[in-house]
Amino acid sequence: MVFKKGGTKIRKKLIIILTFLLISCFTITTSAEETTNVVCSNSILADFTSNILKDNVTIEYIMPPGVCPAFYDATPSDVSKIISADIVISLGSPLKEPWLAGLLTYNSDCKIIECKDLGEWNFPSGAKKYIEHLTEEISTIFPEKNESIYMNSQLYLTKMEEKGQELLDKIKANNSINKQVICMSWQKEFLEWLDLNVTYSYGPPQGLSVQGELDVINAASNNNIYAVIDNLQSGTDFGARVASESGASHVIFTNFPGAIPGTDTYLEMITYNTEQLIEGIKAYEYKQGDISELQDQITGLELQRNALIILAIIFVIFTITFYIMYKKK
Repeated sequence: MVFKKGGTKIRKKLIIILTFLLISCFTITTSAEETTNVVCSNSILADFTSNILKDNVTIEYIMPPGVCPAFYDATPSDVSKIISADIVISLGSPLKEPWLAGLLTYNSDCKIIECKDLGEWNFPSGAKKYIEHLTEEISTIFPEKNESIYMNSQLYLTKMEEKGQELLDKIKANNSINKQVICMSWQKEFLEWLDLNVTYSYGPPQGLSVQGELDVINAASNNNIYAVIDNLQSGTDFGARVASESGASHVIFTNFPGAIPGTDTYLEMITYNTEQLIEGIKAYEYKQGDISELQDQITGLELQRNALIILAIIFVIFTITFYIMYKKK
């Protein structure tokens, strides 16, 4: 009996030891699956990254989406984000993000992914370059997650392709293809992708000379321009003035998600931009219809006036003739 009691005690100890080992293994596994902190320089890179890397990750971005990257001033909260970052993803251009280099001095241990010289992301085929580049770079950092990273990437590219076709169909259905527009240069490729006829494009308004401004105004006034399209982050006052002087619609696009309500993701952003374009073209055509109707009315009134003038002249001539004939009698 003593032996049996001792065996029971041993079994209890073994159970306690095994339980402890299991808890330890779970703790080690959990620590191995620690959350990765990714900090992106802007909202577009954050959105792309969130569609590629989804497990055990927090993704933040630094620059507010409504701000021009070149004119952003870093804040103390940005320093805090960089300090806690395991990975920093940027456009990789000191000209576009001059504030980033100073922030990176606070964390020399983080991994850096640069999306350098990949062009505009405003249209799906341009965005695809960013997705493919980020997929390769992220999979290099997390080789154990390659399968899920590539699967996420392909699913997202498929969604993007479907959205792109949906937007092209919308443009076609609204008879907006080949309509003549003028735009801020950063939106030119998106508009051409939508099959619009971009007759003139201009750089950031703050950098335009007086002659440059006159060239844009002349280009808008001398053609049948349906819309002047501005980029929100580059400033919209100049485009509004050009549209007002030329009679074209003024349309404002955004090239960063989250700058306008309802544009929290890239796909929502390009949908919003396309719908704004369609509405702008409709507004121009409606206005032109009203103007044409008004011109027809004016023409009709002018014809009536001219007819009355002619009748009055004829009446005067007849009156004078009869008067002369009467006098001769």
